[in-house]
Amino acid sequence: MSMVKPVLGATPGTPDAAGASKARGPARVGLTATYLASATTPWNGWLLGGSIRPGDVFLFVALFAFFASGVRHGVPRIAGWAVQFAAIIAVITAVHELLPVDSQYMYQRDVLVQGQIIHGLILTSNFIVGLKFLAPIVGLPLMYALAFRHDPRAPYRAFYAFTIGTVISAFIAFSDRLGVTQLSYSITGIPVASGRAPGLTIQYNFLAMTCILCLPLILWELLSKQPRHRLWAWVFLLITLAGLYASGSRAGAAVFAGGALLSIVIMPPYRKVLPTVSLILAGMLGILFVLKPSVGTALLKAVRLTSGNSSAAASDQARSIVNDQGTRDWQHRPLDGIGFQVAGEAHNVYLQALATGGIILLIGYAIFMLGALAHSLRLSRHANLAYPLFVSAVSIAVFNSAQNALTERVTYATIAIIAAIPLGQRAPMPGDPDYA
Repeated sequence: MSMVKPVLGATPGTPDAAGASKARGPARVGLTATYLASATTPWNGWLLGGSIRPGDVFLFVALFAFFASGVRHGVPRIAGWAVQFAAIIAVITAVHELLPVDSQYMYQRDVLVQGQIIHGLILTSNFIVGLKFLAPIVGLPLMYALAFRHDPRAPYRAFYAFTIGTVISAFIAFSDRLGVTQLSYSITGIPVASGRAPGLTIQYNFLAMTCILCLPLILWELLSKQPRHRLWAWVFLLITLAGLYASGSRAGAAVFAGGALLSIVIMPPYRKVLPTVSLILAGMLGILFVLKPSVGTALLKAVRLTSGNSSAAASDQARSIVNDQGTRDWQHRPLDGIGFQVAGEAHNVYLQALATGGIILLIGYAIFMLGALAHSLRLSRHANLAYPLFVSAVSIAVFNSAQNALTERVTYATIAIIAAIPLGQRAPMPGDPDYA
């Protein structure tokens, strides 16, 4: 990646550095709602009225406000790799509404519910899940693209708001894990179990996912030229680490470490201090696992990486059952799967894609993910924000190989920001000459 910093002049339909000061009325409401939607997207375990998440409300408000302000230059263009995936989701949904899988097969499937295998259980509908799936693939990029049109700083601010929301959730999880509070149970109804806390997410692994997604931005901020940003970045990093610890996620711990390493290697600010950072990290590992082995062992136990962990063994057994069923689902209809009603079952997003939409959906998903990575690489020529976005996209692509998060909105939060930034455009961050 190269780091070129041209400041593009304003052209019709594109933002300029003074965009924020020009936003008035509904546009200002739209920007505020965008940041609130970003901050609450990590809280997918908090339901209002039993079915609506805060992020849903703010997403709707943001889109309504932006369109109410007038779309003078038409609807913003979203990256083609995101559009094709949305089209495939819509087609797969329609196909399974018109040509559903035979009921005999559906009623002989193994569905795991609270550790028990149940046959004939269908928890939701293909149409409802397919419609829900379109929200992060279409709604989030559209919201961020409209926000970017009114203020070029919106992508960074949205990413930062997402990080703040994650930090709040991580703090609650750690506090609950220590037994100081029971906020996660009070707000989401999900308790601390087997030493694992969910924060404001729907499940412990989703807490780890949000920590992974925001880590690259935190690491970028650690080397900010502004002392206040560096201070908050250290606070955020410590709380995020505490949240990851509270989640007890094995995959989360591994991908978090990998994301940190990738960030340090590719981010320009770290290249200058790479030897120093490497020495510090080596020293920390030495303290944890050599000089203080009890601390290292405790950390490994918390993220269930020690041998003989009963929680990890039960999790592995459950994953084996649902993944075997996912494989059978794909084999039953290899081309288009058996429908989105089973999207939440297999514990591997790539297998989930095969089970629900077959080879067609998996190819669309692969194009979507590779498109996001390529897009962020090309953005890095003009926008420093592309570096943390790229690492975030890589991290989620790896983490999803062990998660059942195909249709969850939080999975696509940072990728939606990538899709909303046109190639060749600036998306300034603090410290860039055109951010103020």
